[in-house]
Parts: sequence; structure tokens; C-alpha cells
Amino acid sequence: MVGAGLMGVGIAQTFATARHSVLVVDTDPECLSVVPTRLESQLALLAAHGLTTQADAVATAGRVQTRQSLDAALREVAQAVRHLPDGSEPAGLVVIEAISEDLAVKQDLFRHLDEVVPSSALLWSNTSGLSITAIARGLRHPERVCGTHFWNPPHLIPLVEVVRGERTAERTLDETAALLSSAGKTPVIVHKDVPGFVGNRLLHALQREAMALVSSGVASAEDVDRVVTQGFGRRLGAVGPLAVCDLAGLDLILQVDSYLLSDLERSPHPDRLLEELVARGDLGVKTLKGFLPWTKEAVDEVIERRDTALIKALRGD
Repeated sequence: MVGAGLMGVGIAQTFATARHSVLVVDTDPECLSVVPTRLESQLALLAAHGLTTQADAVATAGRVQTRQSLDAALREVAQAVRHLPDGSEPAGLVVIEAISEDLAVKQDLFRHLDEVVPSSALLWSNTSGLSITAIARGLRHPERVCGTHFWNPPHLIPLVEVVRGERTAERTLDETAALLSSAGKTPVIVHKDVPGFVGNRLLHALQREAMALVSSGVASAEDVDRVVTQGFGRRLGAVGPLAVCDLAGLDLILQVDSYLLSDLERSPHPDRLLEELVARGDLGVKTLKGFLPWTKEAVDEVIERRDTALIKALRGD
């Protein structure tokens, strides 16, 4: 697991829970130092809701180790493979990238991985929307590279988008989906490497319209959020948007689309209000002011409410 941020630790926990050994690698010693604490906190929350036992939580945390050097970690893995009992199958190696959302930085990392990681290993990127084809461009083995877009928090949200680059092999997609399923995730195959994949295209379309409604004075930011959380958002957790169309009747959907779509926000540029907020330095919870005013207590309360709702959904699953 390359990257010890929130996504990296959550993904590491996912596979450690599924009884895989995980090395979390990060060049920042401060980032690495808090990995055990984050794991302990995340696993304690699951235990408190009956989704794991205390003994299993301790065992899961024990399967995660941290390393500051990627090359040293890979040498350690290679050494472990060489000492497998005679006749046994080689240990499967997956390298998952969850570093900064910067194409050039990711390309540098994958070029290095392509040189030093055995060709049988799978290489995954957790990018939320950058091109997998571009990330794998120029590699000797681009067929083993695919996108695995986990959603935050990755240890609580089942979905993972498995993204096919132009040169991703079918075997890579099959093995990736199988491994994710065995770890309790719900993989979906994204057949075309489009910006934002499926989930972020849907999410940003909703966010663009939400911002436009606030910018034009139709409703307050608080009320726009309430329309989603107290309205159709509750239904979307059980029934997706296309199934909602079928349930309502496609003739009705066509009637509504015929007058509504032309009035929806469709600017190709970021919303003016969003640009103004960023220009003022109002960046959301980072600065305790964004579309909404925040306090540290309010941030903690929202995250707790979110995680509790996600855990309730997991228990339902």
C-alpha cells in the first residue's frame, strides 16, 4: 500500500481484515507514525457496532506493518516469496497506489514499479478520476495496471470502481474483481477510461447543480443539502437512479426531461461561488468555513453521523 493517508490506511485495513499481510509505505515518518492509531480507532468503531470482535480487531491490526522505503519493502516481499515451502504457489503481490492526485507524480511511481516489481504482480491506482491509460503510458507491462477507485471511507463503503485502461488485460480485471470480492467489496467494471469514471461523474453533476441553486438564490446551502439527505438521498441508498426511472415510468421521465433538462446548469466551468470561496481562502472544514460555517465539534459530529449511517448499512448488508 503506497500512501499512508486516510485512503491508504482504510484500504490496508480492508485487506488485513480479509487476512492478507499488508505493508503500508510512505516517505513521511509522521504519516506512518499515526497508522497504528488510525487502525485502532477504525477497528474499535467496527467492534462497537458488532461488525468485528476485539480479538479479530487485534489480529487485523497485526497484519499491517509500516515501511518508509518502497524498495526495501519490495525486497522484503521478494525474500518472503523465496522462502515459501517447496511446491507451494507463489504469494500473490498487489501494489496499490494512493498518493497525491497528480498525474506526473503517479506516472513516476508506476514507471519505478514497472521496473522493480515482478511482472506477475498487479498494479492498482486509487485515483478518483485520472486516466489509467495515461498513468500506464510507456510501461513495459501496462496490461497489469488498472484503476481501483475506493470511496472514502474505504473500510466502510463497499463499492470499488475497477477501471480498464486501453492496455489493461482481461486477466487483470478478472483477478482484481475476484480479490476485491473476496475482501468483502463490491467491484464494478468501468469499461471505458473516461475522466471521473462513473461515480465522480454522477457526484460532480449533482454538486454542480447544487452549487448553481445556491449561487442563483433558489435555496440556501443548508436547505439544498437537506433536500438530498432528507429526500431522494435516502431512497438512493436502496434504489439507483436508473431503477428509479423504471419504477416511475419512462414515459413520465421523458415528459419531465423534455422541459427540465434545458434549464439545468450545464456550464463547462466551475461555479462562480465555488471560485469565490476558494479565492477568499474559505476551503470548507480545512478552514472551518465553506458553503457552510463549521466548528471542530460540528465536523466531528458530521463524520460520526456519516460513519454510523454507513455502519448501519453494512449491518443491513
